[in-house]
Amino acid sequence: MPETVTARRRIVLDCDTGLDDTLTLIFLSGRPDVELVAVGSVHGNVSAVQGAHNSAAVLKALGRTDVPVTVGARRPLAQPVQYSAKVHGSDGLGEIPIDREVQVRTDISAAEQLVQLARRHPGELEIVAIGPLTNIALALMIEPELPNLIAGISVMGGAVTVPGNNTPWAESNIAHDPEAASLVFSAGWRRCVLVGLDVTLTTWLRPTELAAIDALATPGGRLAQQIIAKFSAYFSVAYGRQSCPIHDPTAAILLLHPEYGEYSRWSVQVELARGLTRGATVADRRPFVAGKPAPPHPPIEVATRLNVDPLLACFLDGIRAAGTGQPGQPMEKEARGE
Repeated sequence: MPETVTARRRIVLDCDTGLDDTLTLIFLSGRPDVELVAVGSVHGNVSAVQGAHNSAAVLKALGRTDVPVTVGARRPLAQPVQYSAKVHGSDGLGEIPIDREVQVRTDISAAEQLVQLARRHPGELEIVAIGPLTNIALALMIEPELPNLIAGISVMGGAVTVPGNNTPWAESNIAHDPEAASLVFSAGWRRCVLVGLDVTLTTWLRPTELAAIDALATPGGRLAQQIIAKFSAYFSVAYGRQSCPIHDPTAAILLLHPEYGEYSRWSVQVELARGLTRGATVADRRPFVAGKPAPPHPPIEVATRLNVDPLLACFLDGIRAAGTGQPGQPMEKEARGE
């Protein structure tokens, strides 16, 4: 008889559901130690409305219609909106066939949903943010105490020690809304982990992982096969490799398994000036010296190195279990405190 999981990490996912966001949804749905409390969409890979419908369609394919999906910020705080169709396709899911008869919440925004949940369950929730950070910034404006109400946040974004991918200096999620990122990094969270290109570009799926996923006949496995094929098609042209890194899932994995990474506590600022370096994530990497002026922002944990073998094994475990009807199901309402 399988072991009953009684305590789960309660996660709110904020995403701009394209290809690797979808892999994150599949992974989290397959984790027996995770309750996916809610999903909020944001502009980025696609429009916020499209992203919400993508998330709901993926969750439906995995049998997880219990998870509320809310439309979030449709544009950045201070610049025009941009999308990433060249990577993720016109619909964000590489035009794969998927049931799109889904419902999403439009009665409140994703930022309002996050604040309501945080107030209702103080100290219980964690955020995985794998798109532009507009929703999180708006939630901070609504509820300045949000960093104290949330147990921790893991952000896929930034390029502190490596080149960017949106520009030579800026990673895409940060470049899509630098002002929002600046607000989030300066907020003073209980725990904030920045999972940038510094580490995610070391997470390429290898032939062994690709073969293991191709052999799966589960709903999560079949969906992952299609998504990885589309993602790999882009990277085969851009990088000359018939594979893909798992950018967004890595942020979720490190939240659940911080032991798979190494971190430096740095104060991180975002370049907001108009020009070539806008959106760059600039860390104060100087060692502490007595009498040195305090950095302008509280330090956050910047992932600098990964133990890739267990991280990829963890990813595979989540993909295998997703959609099987066992792991990741919500706790009873009494346990949720609702």
